[in-house]
Amino acid sequence: MMLVTSKATGHVGTSGPIDFTPVLREDAETPATMQMAMNVDISLEDAAAALWIVLRGGIELSALDNDRFTHEMVLETIFAEGGNAVAAARDEMNDQPAGSFEAHTAHALRSRVAALYGTGPAVAGQARQCRADRREVAR
Repeated sequence: MMLVTSKATGHVGTSGPIDFTPVLREDAETPATMQMAMNVDISLEDAAAALWIVLRGGIELSALDNDRFTHEMVLETIFAEGGNAVAAARDEMNDQPAGSFEAHTAHALRSRVAALYGTGPAVAGQARQCRADRREVAR
């Protein structure tokens, strides 16, 4: 039987469309017959925790210098690992002893996420621009 690996397309922040391989379809023996779509609000810390999982899996920190790859890893990890694993990784990141290698790594991930996705909500009275369904909207 021919194995089929289909791609999913997601968006993280203002990344634009990012294709990634959803784990449940990787080398699937049956064809996909329907689609699923959802919008999930995540925090910057959630994105950093997803990348923490990626590093724990053996990817080098320097690999996250590639924007597209980093977007893919955030999408794929949250999809594959799920919210419980991301929440546990978030806690693990926060529990690292100050000054340790792991604490420095967590800081590097937070800095990388801030560089890609910003530093949080706009200050009251300031409009932030984002894209939603190909239309410019202000928050």
